[in-house]
Amino acid sequence: MRMKHNKKRNTAFMYEVLIKELSKASMHNLQEKKMLALSLLKSFFSKGSLLKEELDIYQSFSHLSDQDPKTIEKIISEARRQFEKLDHKEIDNSKTKLINLINKKIGPAAWDTFIKDYKHMATVNQVVFTKTSPKKQVFLQEKLIKLLTEGPRQKEQFPVINKLTLKTFLDKFNNQYGSTLKENQKALLNKYITSYKDEGLELKMYVYEEIDRLRENLKKVVSEKNENAPKFKLILEKIDHYSKKKIDRNMITEIIKIQSLVEEMKSGD
Repeated sequence: MRMKHNKKRNTAFMYEVLIKELSKASMHNLQEKKMLALSLLKSFFSKGSLLKEELDIYQSFSHLSDQDPKTIEKIISEARRQFEKLDHKEIDNSKTKLINLINKKIGPAAWDTFIKDYKHMATVNQVVFTKTSPKKQVFLQEKLIKLLTEGPRQKEQFPVINKLTLKTFLDKFNNQYGSTLKENQKALLNKYITSYKDEGLELKMYVYEEIDRLRENLKKVVSEKNENAPKFKLILEKIDHYSKKKIDRNMITEIIKIQSLVEEMKSGD
């Protein structure tokens, strides 16, 4: 049984397309395109926005491979209940507006972006957000439950961060830096700690902006061709590859150290 699915109006797909565009623009240092993707993400998916409310429902189906079918059935039922409470007309208007902006500002080719979890997004859409006959609804729900319980996906972008992991991580930095952490380092840590709340949206936006800031500071040192220029060039090359990597604890650790280095450069230490 196959059902036609309009991926352009799938909120989770639209969000992932913008994240991919942001990543590509950052990797190739396309500032205008990067700021455009950031602007669209902040406008349509920030906390309290209509599309963010619908996106939260999609994202409630992440990390369920260790759950039993009855629990997933309850999550599906609650997801439908929450969806019914949303203002569907206003959400549709927001989707139409965002689609038009992506077509006009980024280009229709953005919709051809490969999204690894598209099958997952489409099935959630059909089960939770689309009204069908009872027979189709039951078949689709069974398909979704099977999809969610057949094992963890190969690459989870933002795994759940437990309290012990966070405590170990923060203790390490407190022991190493004590009270010397700067505001931008504290902000980065805070975004990382709370990234589970929105699947890392705020963290991604902050990291890409911070990477650009660090890149520009390092470029100035490299261009001066002093004795340390080759070392800074190596750090610059590492930063340029961050957009190809998953944002994890190792990357956050490296960025914080680079932030300290840049601050030392500015102070002349």
